[in-house]
Amino acid sequence: MRILFGSWPGYGHLLPMVPLIRAAQQGGHDVVVSSGADMSALIGQLGVTAHRSGVTLAESYERMPGQATIRELPAEQQPGFAARHLFGAGAVDRAHDLLDLLQSWRPDLILHDTLELGSPTAATLHGIPHVTHGYGPMVPHTSSFAAAIAAAISDAGLPDPTPAIFAAPYLDICPPGLRGTEPNPWTTIHPLRPSPGEIEPHAAVELDLSALPHPDTVYLTLGTIMNQTPRVFRAAIDGCVRLPVNLVVTTGPGFDPTLLGPLTPAVRTAPFLPQAAVLPHCRAVVSHAGAGTMLGALSAMACHSCACHKAPTSRPTPRPCCPPAPHLLSSRTRSPPTRWPRPLAGCSTSPRSGRRRTGSAPRLRILR
Repeated sequence: MRILFGSWPGYGHLLPMVPLIRAAQQGGHDVVVSSGADMSALIGQLGVTAHRSGVTLAESYERMPGQATIRELPAEQQPGFAARHLFGAGAVDRAHDLLDLLQSWRPDLILHDTLELGSPTAATLHGIPHVTHGYGPMVPHTSSFAAAIAAAISDAGLPDPTPAIFAAPYLDICPPGLRGTEPNPWTTIHPLRPSPGEIEPHAAVELDLSALPHPDTVYLTLGTIMNQTPRVFRAAIDGCVRLPVNLVVTTGPGFDPTLLGPLTPAVRTAPFLPQAAVLPHCRAVVSHAGAGTMLGALSAMACHSCACHKAPTSRPTPRPCCPPAPHLLSSRTRSPPTRWPRPLAGCSTSPRSGRRRTGSAPRLRILR
């Protein structure tokens, strides 16, 4: 079977689909993953065919009307603006490129992330079954957010894909405790276990933490969007190093680590590390509250809540599933917590060994 995966050009949109991509590969299916050119290298590392469609993440922001910055807009205007000019405009470009692809390579099934609506638009025009793959908690006001994306698609002369999208299956990797009160507009929902990701063969070398001075290690990440603000990064680092812990920091692509200034010997930085390789070494996670990091962190978590264009993580999650009493660090926090939460019950972690004793790996199957 031919399966096409469509992804918005962002790590947090593509990586949650990797377990299903792997399941498709193992099932002997012909897999193509389509996204912006900036994601081609990552897709190639998965051992599948990369198809370039739409614009890159950087180009998406550069062509905003009037060079507007989403975070500078009033809060009530941000979701609609992002839906129409970021995700909507991107969906139009991706749909046109995929329509060209479908002339020569017709998939039997198309899977796409929640905010990538270009591929289901192409699927609708060609009568191809399609499935939405979630990446975390439901976007607040999902129906209206999708309608704004659809408006941009319709204005470009393409059909509104949202009725077909909501009538098709939705793969939900969000645990029940994180779903909150936002209604899910999909009629058919299939739960999948979230995954912390993959460990690359060379990760063990990069993650040699034996020289770090403390027995406990904390993982700090601001993702691939919110990582472009050095003062926020530095504030989070300063808050963590007041405690007797090691700090593993992933700075993300396009960030100059020298902007962080001098760091203590307890801090280790890298542009990117496989989350699955980092988490077994850590007792806590400090993050931008991105869905991938939250769902991947199987140890106790502390989330750094930052204003973000991604609606699902721009506000505190109503019903956190772990830990029982998480420490929520905001931009106004003047001091770090006096102690870090311990690992979850049922998940035994050795900070040094990197071995975890917990449930089995996700079992996934392709919907037919």
